[in-house]
Amino acid sequence: MNLRNAPAADIRPALSLLKAFSALLFFAALFGALPASAAGVAPDADEDLFTTPGGMRAADPLLTIFYNASTFGETRPCPTCGISAGAYGGMARRVGLFQEYRKRGKACLVLAGPYEFTADDPFRFGHFAEEGRRNSLPPAAEAVFALKLHTLLHVDAGWISQKAAGWLKKAAGNIPAGYVGIGGEPLDKILQTPAGPVGIVFFSEGAVPGKGPSPEQERKILERGRALRKKVPLLLGISPWGLTAEKSFLPRAGGIFDCILGGGEGVGFGFSLAEKVPGLIWLRPDGKGRAVNVLELNKMPDGKGLFSWEEGKNFNARLDFMGEGVPEDKTALELISRQENM
Repeated sequence: MNLRNAPAADIRPALSLLKAFSALLFFAALFGALPASAAGVAPDADEDLFTTPGGMRAADPLLTIFYNASTFGETRPCPTCGISAGAYGGMARRVGLFQEYRKRGKACLVLAGPYEFTADDPFRFGHFAEEGRRNSLPPAAEAVFALKLHTLLHVDAGWISQKAAGWLKKAAGNIPAGYVGIGGEPLDKILQTPAGPVGIVFFSEGAVPGKGPSPEQERKILERGRALRKKVPLLLGISPWGLTAEKSFLPRAGGIFDCILGGGEGVGFGFSLAEKVPGLIWLRPDGKGRAVNVLELNKMPDGKGLFSWEEGKNFNARLDFMGEGVPEDKTALELISRQENM
């Protein structure tokens, strides 16, 4: 399923209902029973992300992790996503959301997953692309714009393909702070937070961008995970492989990783707790930047054994669709406007 495809603007309510019903059938077949919040149902467009129950909880968590992936270089809110009023997402809202959260002194991590940039979009420039576009890259002006815009997010750690990293470095002089260029080998990083150190393994990109890894790549990722597991209470894995390959990997990740943050092909959801893989949460982005994955930790794992995740007790997770209640950052809006008028 390609997340780049959005419903047309004139889709009728009946078709929207059919789409929602089809999505439920898809999840039921793929996962079995999921928590009600796993599908990340979109709130009303004017819901304030920072009010209970749509945003911050009455009791603030120890640590909030924000995660985005598969934005594919989209910067404006999505006006044609089958919603009845308003529009969701947009980079200016994402910047405003993170700024507001940090301004309030909340402990958080901002993480970025695969395929955030136009140039590392495998669906446009990779194996799904038209033959004549596979080796082309966006113009230099777009690289300069992307660097400035993504710098405003102040990402703590981000996955970027080597292709996109090379494009940004050549055309704009650098990649945004916090990002790590990933190719065929996994890399890792430890972030210090008020709740304790958090380890991240950046999964390697498969031989075909957006698709699954080789057995050797899986082995190296698990090896890095085991080594990092000894140093941190919370271990995250960021994947570019798409839903099917990630689901297949979960049993091998159990007992090593606490959470897999997905990317690439496939639907997004707030979280999934696999019964056959205890101690592991799986999150996936909605795509095109209209929502943010939010993982609120009320208690940190100790890193010494399988942690029992209990929704509403030691964690909450959801997709927050950034509606009109989320403030748009003026600097980001000005950047986007100038880019569109060039």
